[in-house]
Amino acid sequence: MIVNPNILNELRISAGQARQEKAEEYVMQKRINIKKVIYENSNNFEIRSKVKGHGEIYDVYMQVVQGEIEDVSCTCEDYYSHYGTCKHILATLLEFDSNENYIRIFSGETEEKQSDVAMYQKYQKQEEKYRNFKQLIHAFYPNHEELQLEKKNKIVPHSIRLEPKLIYNSYLKTIKLEIKLGDKQLYKLKNFPEFYDRMQKKEYYSYGAKLAFTHEEQAFSLESIPLLHYILKYAEIIKYANEATNQYSYYGRSIEDGYITISNSGMDELFEVLQGQEVLIQKDGKEEMVLFLKGEPEVKFEIQEEGKREYRLYANIDIYDYDIIEGKSHIYFYQNNILYQCEEEFKENTLKLLQVFRSNLTNQIVFPKEEISQLFSLVFPKVKEKMNIENTIEEEVKQYIPKELYVKLYLDYNEKNYITADIKFVYGDREFNPLIEEPKDIPRDIIKEDEVLEMFKKSGFMLEVEKARLILVKEDDIYQFLMQDIETYMKKFEVLATDEFKQKEIRAPKVGNIGVRIENNLLNIDFSNIDFDLSELKEIMEKYHLKKKYHRLKDGSFIELEQNETMDFLDSMAKGMDISYKELEKGELKLPIYRSLYLDRILENNKITNVSKDSNYQQLVHEVEEKDFTSPIVLPKNLNATLRNYQKIGYEWLKVLDSYQFGGILADDMGLRKNHPIIGCNFRLCANANKSKANHSSMSKLFNSKLEK
Repeated sequence: MIVNPNILNELRISAGQARQEKAEEYVMQKRINIKKVIYENSNNFEIRSKVKGHGEIYDVYMQVVQGEIEDVSCTCEDYYSHYGTCKHILATLLEFDSNENYIRIFSGETEEKQSDVAMYQKYQKQEEKYRNFKQLIHAFYPNHEELQLEKKNKIVPHSIRLEPKLIYNSYLKTIKLEIKLGDKQLYKLKNFPEFYDRMQKKEYYSYGAKLAFTHEEQAFSLESIPLLHYILKYAEIIKYANEATNQYSYYGRSIEDGYITISNSGMDELFEVLQGQEVLIQKDGKEEMVLFLKGEPEVKFEIQEEGKREYRLYANIDIYDYDIIEGKSHIYFYQNNILYQCEEEFKENTLKLLQVFRSNLTNQIVFPKEEISQLFSLVFPKVKEKMNIENTIEEEVKQYIPKELYVKLYLDYNEKNYITADIKFVYGDREFNPLIEEPKDIPRDIIKEDEVLEMFKKSGFMLEVEKARLILVKEDDIYQFLMQDIETYMKKFEVLATDEFKQKEIRAPKVGNIGVRIENNLLNIDFSNIDFDLSELKEIMEKYHLKKKYHRLKDGSFIELEQNETMDFLDSMAKGMDISYKELEKGELKLPIYRSLYLDRILENNKITNVSKDSNYQQLVHEVEEKDFTSPIVLPKNLNATLRNYQKIGYEWLKVLDSYQFGGILADDMGLRKNHPIIGCNFRLCANANKSKANHSSMSKLFNSKLEK
């Protein structure tokens, strides 16, 4: 036996039963032609072969180093579809291991080699004999063997490097990532989930005779750390996806764990990791070093005269000699050992034109001279930076290049308060209405014109055919246009608006000034100085409570209702003063005087307007809130009782309330003897005291504060 049985067994498992049977059939049919062998021993050799399939011959390559499969490949479709052991690879190794000529050459030459085999077999038997004992030691001292190995194979911190290899299948448009790791000698990483587990457990592991280390981040070179993080992210995904598949799906297919299949978003992430580096890429069986470069390739399109009646358009690159790889946020252009990361604009412009050449299997596009205006109107604006016309008759072509498009926009309102928009397109000194005119005598940037009209469409504008203009009808669209869209239009176009349009802006309602006075023992509140018609207040407040964004007034202007302090103030007035919005519409309120204190609380929190208070109102508030109870309190002369201090204060407090005809409440536990024939008759309990609980609550707090003093 000239091949280590472990290697052959590994390939059998990887291939599966069906491929194994086919491989054995190929060996029996003598389909394998071994072309080259470099052999040192059963753990170190290299083989190249050609295997005859059904109608095709496939090239197979295999390299084994230190008992590990270092590299393996085949040019068959099966290998490229799953990058695993195909029947041709397995057949090659079976043929090599069983061929009598190779057995005679590589194993029968010397007694020394036969002795090595015998020693190896003896060692295997001894290992099997003491296997249980080793398990016993490992159970109580799991790191014993690893520590012994670590002493022998001390790894310098930050010395392990990761070497990526991308395997690209241009037919299936798939990319897989393979990793080798090591310091002096590199070993292929065969199982990503296992590598993830080793890193999580900080496990000491040996990959071969020349690589064993503790799996910690500090073991890896600084340059490899970003790639390490990338590998661990996707290795974890493979691990848990496979575990879920094996657990919940009897027929489920596991994800390959020897490679990372690169997704669209994974491609974007990988490029950021490898940007500026040269990376080994295997494309359709051939390997090359490829530079990861951010930017666009130097693609140019040229126009040349082709006889007297035609022009031809062609690219400066071979339109068959590039590949496109899709990312999530970028497009990748692969050509001449460079992988370019391009923006979406490249895909929509340059690449779109290249794909027209490729899809039509041509290196040039020929067109009549009279059609050149269409080229410059529809194609040139998108790729003008890539279009080279120096080799053409420049003066003849220049007349077809459109000037910069300039847009004028005239805004107004019609009789139904709809926004109207009259548009003018301007090229130099030529101006026209694009809704009714299609001038053929000037070169036009049709692409940009369409983009402009699309803007209006997205804003909700419709065509008013009779007047050849655009019109905005829906209130939500009008509000959105005035609130946000118009800023974009003003940046891009020349916007002219009528005075009526300027007046109907979106505004936040404001209360100019509030007047408060006491007249005829009533509280008089004037807030008529507000900048909208109060007759619409009820409807406005209904929309405010429904959390609407705006209200459109009868004059066509808009009131913004979100985060509106004026609306908050008017709402608190209505709720706190127990009045309806209908009463507020009058602009003036006449309320019982006992509501003064609660009104004052509302006005104190008001930050949106000035408040004018007459002297009577100010005196009332001061008297109630700032009443001084430290001076001697005069009690009724016919009172036959000795009052405690808090009872005196309570009596004086109720006298103040009585003087302003405020309601007062005597509770049983206040100790004020409300049933006393004299105290109970010296003040009046207002019959309407319960009408304003909030007012009594405010006074109760005031009274408690007096007691604390």
